[in-house]
Amino acid sequence: MRPSILIRCIVFFQLITASSLLPGQEPWIISGTQKRTGTDPYLQNLYWQLNDSPMQQKLRSIKPFPVGVVYYQQRGDRLADATREFNTIKELGFTALKQVQLKAPYNPEGFTEEVFHAAIDAGISPWYYGKGGWVGITDELLTELGIELPLTAENMAAIQANPSMVAFQNKIWHERVDRLGQKPPRPKGMGEPGRNNPWMPEHLIPPFAQWLKKHYKDLPTLQEAWNCRYTETCRFTNFDEAARELLGTGFDQYGNGTGKKSKDFRRYRDAMKFQSELIVNNYQQTMDLYYDWDPNEPERTGGHQIFENQAMNTWDLEAQAKTASIGGSFYSSIHLTHHFFLTDNELLRPVYWQARTVADMFKGGWAATWESTGGPTQWSGHQGFTVDGQTMSQLFVSYLAAGLKGIGIWMWNSRGEGWEVGEYALTDVQGQPSDRAVIAGHFSKKLQQQRFELWEAVDEPTVGILYSWENEAMLGRLSLGAYDMNTPVYKTDRDLKFRQFHTEARLGISRALMNHHIPFEYLTERDLDAGLAARYPVIYLPYILALDAKHLQILKDYVRDGGRLVADFPLLMLDNYGRLNKQLDGSDFAELFGVQTADYYHSFNREMVLNGDPLQTQYGQLKLSGAEVVETFENGLPAVVSSTYGKGSTLMFNFEASRMVYAPGNNKMEQFLSFHTLGQIRPPFEVKGAANSMVMRRSAPEADHYFILNEGKAEEIEICSDVISYASATDVYTDQSLKVSDKKIRIAVPERMGVWIRAVHK
Repeated sequence: MRPSILIRCIVFFQLITASSLLPGQEPWIISGTQKRTGTDPYLQNLYWQLNDSPMQQKLRSIKPFPVGVVYYQQRGDRLADATREFNTIKELGFTALKQVQLKAPYNPEGFTEEVFHAAIDAGISPWYYGKGGWVGITDELLTELGIELPLTAENMAAIQANPSMVAFQNKIWHERVDRLGQKPPRPKGMGEPGRNNPWMPEHLIPPFAQWLKKHYKDLPTLQEAWNCRYTETCRFTNFDEAARELLGTGFDQYGNGTGKKSKDFRRYRDAMKFQSELIVNNYQQTMDLYYDWDPNEPERTGGHQIFENQAMNTWDLEAQAKTASIGGSFYSSIHLTHHFFLTDNELLRPVYWQARTVADMFKGGWAATWESTGGPTQWSGHQGFTVDGQTMSQLFVSYLAAGLKGIGIWMWNSRGEGWEVGEYALTDVQGQPSDRAVIAGHFSKKLQQQRFELWEAVDEPTVGILYSWENEAMLGRLSLGAYDMNTPVYKTDRDLKFRQFHTEARLGISRALMNHHIPFEYLTERDLDAGLAARYPVIYLPYILALDAKHLQILKDYVRDGGRLVADFPLLMLDNYGRLNKQLDGSDFAELFGVQTADYYHSFNREMVLNGDPLQTQYGQLKLSGAEVVETFENGLPAVVSSTYGKGSTLMFNFEASRMVYAPGNNKMEQFLSFHTLGQIRPPFEVKGAANSMVMRRSAPEADHYFILNEGKAEEIEICSDVISYASATDVYTDQSLKVSDKKIRIAVPERMGVWIRAVHK
């Protein structure tokens, strides 16, 4: 287990370096609390505008938080059996059917509609979206229904509970069921043209040529972008011939093919970008079609392998999320057996990271997990897991902490035959609700009580961690190698892993911050374009090898205006054309970080030691041009350098700091990394006594919600702050009042549980 951090509830700004420690003193103390000032210090108004639409406005008004399950028809089940299950599902606290699986060959015509009607009559939504599928509530509708309450946020709960409103919305749902067969089929666009590499089948070459012409206008501009003559001779004489440079063959069922190798980088990036836009355009067509069909029924789009290199898979999940602005919800499946193999099947933190990614890819929009693991598995995934009531509490708390506002569980009862037989279910093998079903249902009941406030609750991040699609495209290109030779040297495991270095770094800094209870979000290049950088007191660049020049300029302006930019090595060694960034004197890089990278090394054959620990890492021979050395390696080379620019500051770790804590257990480096990342900046709350627990917070106007994940033995912790005062605090799940005194909340955290605390502001 990670050691507890020494924390004092005082504002403490002095930096403590390892060299100033007394014998036996614990290094890198993070203590003190700070409140950010201003009328909108976290740019929340801009945040809500990023994915605004009539659908999102309706959702923010109704504030749905459905918790649904998949009903899987068992052998011999008829309508009465399904209705009985629906009544149990409703009684336990679930509000929706995430999905209905009716597979029995004896089902009569119209059986699906009968089942859907029965679910509505039982008091649950037959669709995953629950009240999100209601008609928007207006003054005119209240008058029509005879509801004599002003349409205000304070009255919304009573309005929604009014029997006339419920009956009206149920009528809309029944009508929606009656026209299920009339709903248009999904458009058949060009689909997902590839996964895991940029090469394309023949039918995509003509549209790729058109894409190249649209983006580059003329052939000389394309030739310059593709580094023609600098890398190799370009023999294409038109855009069609250029597109054929990325023609592939031998595609498998998933879209993996092979093609010609080129030493150039940019053409691979363009192929990835083009294909990602095809996928996004297809989703946009789907959203537009169904919004026109029924503007009150949400649609969803999402992804699975959130931790994979998105660019290399020709995906752009954030762009995909934005298509849901008009139509409804962006989500991710979170299956323990399928989605965490890249984190060596670690679960507790990665579940939160994945949920956090989903929320942050759709800022201001309705983000959710519409397919979450419901029960244990043994043979149908990468790894078997115990999923009991304790695990279920951790899952729910992770989703709430990330700001998701919908949960769908695969599944209520398991398949009785075939693949996944007996797995994933909330019920036990005999079909009876298990402890995980009871706990999930009770969480759902509490969510329905708190959903209005949860929709008002917002993140107040201390650190923004940059996710860069362009960076992943460059790393994906590196993982392809250069050319084929009759030797395995160009097909090494290291080559293939290049594509994941950005993800490993991003999750590494996430681990360090999470273990120290430091609030963070993921921000993207589109967020920078939208002006959101100033939301974050600190922005961290994890393994950002390449970045578009305009985004470096945005970051430079952010620091000039008072922001703190922290990065690790390798940093901006390339641009997104695959060209060496020489970081010349007077360049944006040199001005911002106060250094130039003279040489780019790896310690594989030359051990680098920091604070007594040998490091396997990339690092640079640095030329200081204004930066100050904060920490040194044992051989005297700078290990950490800091600089000032305008009103702000930068700090650079001259080694792969965030990747070093990608795997658990490197507690000393986690502390080192967190301490230097924050500098003199502190979060608004601190945690004391947490040897096994991690604490996250979301803030609403009347109360803060704290979410605690305990991965070990039971313990008592304290949450304290000098800048926030609480009148009372309650364990939401148990309704137990907690002791609040001297600006502290004392909490007994049960073993391996997720805990949800509501703390009312004074």
